[in-house]
Amino acid sequence: MNTSQHSGQGYQHRDNLFIDAPLLTFIEQQLLANSSVASSQFFEALSVLVEEFGGTYRRLNQNNNEMACEDHLQQCQKSTQAPTSINISRGSSKAILDEYSCAIPSCILDVLTTTMIAKQQDMMLSLSTSNPEEAELMEAVFKRAHDLMGLTKQHIEVIRPVDNVACIAQARQRAEYAEPQAMVSHG
Repeated sequence: MNTSQHSGQGYQHRDNLFIDAPLLTFIEQQLLANSSVASSQFFEALSVLVEEFGGTYRRLNQNNNEMACEDHLQQCQKSTQAPTSINISRGSSKAILDEYSCAIPSCILDVLTTTMIAKQQDMMLSLSTSNPEEAELMEAVFKRAHDLMGLTKQHIEVIRPVDNVACIAQARQRAEYAEPQAMVSHG
C-alpha cells in the first residue's frame, strides 16, 4: 500500500502513522477538545504504543479481521457518548496505518481513546479479558499509555480471567483439609 497515495486520499501523517482524516478530526476536535493533552502528545503516544506493543499483539491475537475506517470511527464516537463502557476491538484497524502502511492493532487506539475518556470523566473503568496473556498485555499497554500521557492517576483496571477449574480444585482441597480437622477432638 502506497502511503503517499493514501495521504492524498484522506490519510494524514502524524508521528510515523497515517490516520484516516475523519478519525483525525474526531480525535482533535472532540476527544481532545476539553483535554490538557495536546494532539501531538496523543499521536506520539499512539506511535510509541504501536511500536512497542503492535508486534506482540499481532502474535497473540491471530485474528485477521480488519476494521474499516468508518466502523472504527463509529466505535470511538459511541465510546465518548457512553463513557461507562470500554470498547476494545480485536484485529486491526484500517483507520490508522503504521510506517509500513500496515493496519495497526485496533486495540491500541482503543486503549488510548478509552484512557482519555476515563480521564476526562474522572472515572475508573474495568476491562475483562479472555485469557491471561491478553490480560498481561493489556495491563502493560494501559500502564504505558498512562505514562506516555503523563497521567498520575490510573483510570483503567484489567480484570484477569478466572480459571474455574483451578478455583474448583482449590475449593475442594480446602474442604477436604478442613473436614478432618473439624472431627479431631483434643479431649
